[in-house]
Amino acid sequence: MTDVAKILETMEYGPAPESSAPVEAWLDKHNRSFDLFVGGEWTRRRRISTVLIRRPARNSPRFPMRRKRMSMRRVKAARAAQPGWVKIGGARRARYLYAIARLIQKHSRLFAVLETMDNGKPIRETRDIDVPLAARHFYHHAGWAQLLESEFPDHEALGVAGQIVPWNFPFLIMAWKIAPALAAGNCVVLKPSKETSLSALLFAEICTEARLPKGVVNIVTGPGKVGDAIVRHPDVDKIAFTGSTEVGRGIRMATAGTGKKLTLELGGKSPFVVFEDADLDGAVEGTVDAIWFNQGQVCCAGSRLLVQESVAERFLAKLRARMETLRVGDPLDKATDIGAIVSMTQRASIDALVKRAWRRARTCSSPRRAARTAASIRRRCSPMSNRRP
Repeated sequence: MTDVAKILETMEYGPAPESSAPVEAWLDKHNRSFDLFVGGEWTRRRRISTVLIRRPARNSPRFPMRRKRMSMRRVKAARAAQPGWVKIGGARRARYLYAIARLIQKHSRLFAVLETMDNGKPIRETRDIDVPLAARHFYHHAGWAQLLESEFPDHEALGVAGQIVPWNFPFLIMAWKIAPALAAGNCVVLKPSKETSLSALLFAEICTEARLPKGVVNIVTGPGKVGDAIVRHPDVDKIAFTGSTEVGRGIRMATAGTGKKLTLELGGKSPFVVFEDADLDGAVEGTVDAIWFNQGQVCCAGSRLLVQESVAERFLAKLRARMETLRVGDPLDKATDIGAIVSMTQRASIDALVKRAWRRARTCSSPRRAARTAASIRRRCSPMSNRRP
């Protein structure tokens, strides 16, 4: 059988890698070392330590990321720029937001490949979802900037917004935090995750190319201590945080009584519910999207599956068959469904969860114990009307 005949028989995808050359060239331009973007300029200070960042798909050394303790200058730059940013009005702010949106589209391939290399998610997701949605956020809020005076006549900007974004959707979440803040006349001090800072640093270049006034957007990198300093800084008027519930609780406690505005977007265990009248094939695809999108690294991932008992066996059989066709591989390959976990720390956490689940499954493998468990669940779930007082 010829190679072509084999391909037609198996319908296997061939390799379709996206070139990383543009990103490598961009990294080389910066000598693979990055500073802080403060007051519209790249700043390098003495006594700045470096932390080695690794590429998730290969777990290989990539470049040193500079980090420094939180200083007054970063917030001062945003504070100094904010009155002028408000004064120019919504229509002129909209021009800058439109310019940023167009530049994101212009450099969309660079952003997509960079995000995939930095985060480990498949190129299809960054190319078709993250980057286009980021551009749409700036287009959308550019429109709102022009309507603020007529639609919100009694509202005014808060001032300086401290924004902390996670590693799972670094560029997209950055966009949906920065765009509305700028549209409303606020200035931003943004801290990306130490695991995935590259797209935020590329965005800083976009701000310069769009000729955004200096100090309106400031990008500061580093560990959690930098984010804590932003949260506690007295000149920060609003905190917007996306991340873990544990850290969110700490931020709520730190800001209590300070008068700071606060937005928390935390994680949860979202249920995926399938009833017996559902389109099971469609529900299987929905399950795949709910839990394996972005390797399952999603704040609202469908990590609990609740299936009506009458269709559970059929549904799980279909789901198992679909799981066997998921392609795990190089995130830069356009045919990859599941890329790389963002870091070895997260991989170790996942391994621990899988081992714990396996141990529990083994303890419940006894048919008698399984029958008792099922009977107990049915009793707890029976309608109250069937119970006698």
